[in-house]
Amino acid sequence: MKVDHLKIQQKADILMDKSVVIFQPEGRRHEIEESETLLEVAREIGLDIQSVCGGKGTCGKCRVIVRAGIDRLSLISKLEKRLLTESEIANAFRLACQTTIHGQSTIVVEVPHQSRVGKQRLLLKGLDTPVALRPSVTRLVIHLRKPSLTDVKADVERLLEAIRDQTGGESKVSYETLRQIPNAIREGNWTVSVVLRADGELISVRPADQLPDLYGVAVDIGSTKVAAYLLDLITGEIAATAPMTNPQIPYGEDIISRILYIMRGEKNLGELQRVIVSGINQLIEECCEKARIQADDIYDMTAVGNTAMHHIFLGVNPTYLSLSPYPAVLQSSMNLKARELGIRANPGAYVHTLPNIAGFVGADAVADVLATGIYKSESTKMVIDIGTNTEIIVGKKDWLMACSCASGPALEGAQIKHGMRAGTGAIEHVWVDPETLELGYQTIDNGKPIGLCGSGIVDAVAQMLSTHLIMLDGRFNPNAKTERIRRNGNIFELVIAWRDETSTENDIVITQNDVREVQKAKAAIYAGTSILMKHINIKPQDIQKIFVAGAFGNYVDPQSGKIIGMFPDVSLQNIEFVGNTAGSGARMALLSTEIRMLADRIARQIEYLELGADPEFMKEFLNATYFPHREAERFPHVMKILTGK
Repeated sequence: MKVDHLKIQQKADILMDKSVVIFQPEGRRHEIEESETLLEVAREIGLDIQSVCGGKGTCGKCRVIVRAGIDRLSLISKLEKRLLTESEIANAFRLACQTTIHGQSTIVVEVPHQSRVGKQRLLLKGLDTPVALRPSVTRLVIHLRKPSLTDVKADVERLLEAIRDQTGGESKVSYETLRQIPNAIREGNWTVSVVLRADGELISVRPADQLPDLYGVAVDIGSTKVAAYLLDLITGEIAATAPMTNPQIPYGEDIISRILYIMRGEKNLGELQRVIVSGINQLIEECCEKARIQADDIYDMTAVGNTAMHHIFLGVNPTYLSLSPYPAVLQSSMNLKARELGIRANPGAYVHTLPNIAGFVGADAVADVLATGIYKSESTKMVIDIGTNTEIIVGKKDWLMACSCASGPALEGAQIKHGMRAGTGAIEHVWVDPETLELGYQTIDNGKPIGLCGSGIVDAVAQMLSTHLIMLDGRFNPNAKTERIRRNGNIFELVIAWRDETSTENDIVITQNDVREVQKAKAAIYAGTSILMKHINIKPQDIQKIFVAGAFGNYVDPQSGKIIGMFPDVSLQNIEFVGNTAGSGARMALLSTEIRMLADRIARQIEYLELGADPEFMKEFLNATYFPHREAERFPHVMKILTGK
């Protein structure tokens, strides 16, 4: 007789008056509180389920399949009926964020591959801008005079006097160091090794034969990814690196979603801070294992991020960043004890956060300026750091101006029907034969297609435009001679990969709505650059170089970006893709206190332009929704490609 173990377990759970969710295929089991959503349970156990909208039920990415216990779940909601197909509903698909559990039972839920965050390709590489090595911490060997009956000076004063005699500067002792001093100086027979900060604070004392290794960590806290760089502060070399997907993503794919999550509950800010600190500690541990050192050898840390990520990392309420006039809580740089933030490092270590510029232009933009060097350029240059929120800085050594535009998550795969992050199986490049209109594609890691990441989406739209599958206003061309264009209800779509080619058993398509999302994203970026140029009275030909930063900017085909009108119409030779310059700037600040002071000066120097206050912005944005622009004369080079004239 076949034994149904699941039914036996369900009955046992009911008898024990508890509800349990089992997530398949891992078999992860978790007891739950009644009325929790499936998404909340997944967050509690660290299971990766996509949640672009942060659990509001608007993105439809958190699809799960209920394999058992469906009668113990909330009734299907109006939002689910709108986002799920009739076939999906018939096959027990639900949105995890909308599905709550009622009554005692065992619920079995399968999380399909396309709903996973999954392994992503995360960018670490950026410009390697050289700096003179002047870290905020140094190590010294100090010789003390032994006490005697005629010299009974206290240990601390004796040590500080010896340091003053050797360095010529005054020092102070932290509480952690105070406790180390009596044993260290005697074990070292009155010769000790110390770690001294640039401000004179003594943060470590050991016997002389235990001369410490001296390491620091630079961290770039992005909305999508977090990157850590372990640096040897004696040589200035990178000892190890480690990236991860930002662990806050299950609480909201973008900044605004996370701020809304914080606004929904008193404990939510603390939860998001705990999650990001835990993630950073995980990266530190990984770097230490690679370099074969201990976390106790880390004496300094620098951190950059957009203003919202900066505030959440520090446990500061970012709510008012989302409310007009969008003020930041803190603009200046900050030095905090690592232990106060829960960062795993030497007990005396500090964390230095670079300054912010404005509500939506943060320390990562200052790091971009440092790494690209536009603050000292003789000619006008521009930095475009593309993400859900895109920062744009233009200028040279005499002046700098910055703005921020809400380019949205479409270029990172969100709000796109088959969009996804840049992970295995993501279609990253697309091409269309102009004669036959046959289509080809390339996936990350050569995996079977799962969806489209940002670079693939831009490629697809640019290729559709170049081969006249869509028109300049973004509408599909109903007269195109290809079976790949079809009508799904009232919406046109283009099949990128047929279902028998994919690992999802569904066709992967670009829809008319997807094209509209790309139009809005690229229009926001172009409008931002255009308004900045108008304010300083320059034209595209006056810009010697455009630096495109960020993970998206590193992988997108520059020709595709130019064809759709994302950037000002400059020569491709004048566009340089520079990768993770936020991480580069964080490393520079870790290696040099002079760079930290420079960062403070740059943040004060940059003039911030609020695009929403500019009366021309909406007109510029609407004009830029056309490919490449409603005013075609702005893009003579692109129009030549599109028209062949």
